[in-house]
Amino acid sequence: MRSILAVSVLCLLLAASTSLAQELRGDTLQPPPSDSSFVMKKSPLGAVIRSALLPGLGQLYNESYWKIPIVVGVGAFLVYGIVTEHANYADYRDQYALSISDLNPSGDLYLKSYREFYRDRRDAYAWWFAVVYLLQIADAFVDAHLYDFDVSDEVHASLQLMPQGRVGLQLRW
Repeated sequence: MRSILAVSVLCLLLAASTSLAQELRGDTLQPPPSDSSFVMKKSPLGAVIRSALLPGLGQLYNESYWKIPIVVGVGAFLVYGIVTEHANYADYRDQYALSISDLNPSGDLYLKSYREFYRDRRDAYAWWFAVVYLLQIADAFVDAHLYDFDVSDEVHASLQLMPQGRVGLQLRW
């Protein structure tokens, strides 16, 4: 669990420092400024930091309101799973520890198998929580980049078959 947290924090700090360095140097993938230069309305770094601090906050910042219940709901379900499975694990751990005696040094193997079962389930919930946590950060980052993307219905595409087996593609704005 600590290694997951350490890797998550390291990746987050690396992404934040890279983005911050690019912003300070002015390295962007935007075209060179012309008469009217493009300015992003949402900061991808701001979205990442918000999502890292509180899952769903980056989605709120990006005005993707429909994603917030999904992020919070899945996260709450996984946290509930971790807490529940840890409680079961702790119960069977204690029962197994009490079953070890001088007459039976290996203890009750039935209790040991349940202890390991609940430990594995708790760890699986923790892994899934880490995956969901990192995905919602990545979603906030990408959503901030695409916030200004034009999705109007004015683009039309048509496919035309021409004589002699040629195919033409035409885009109209």
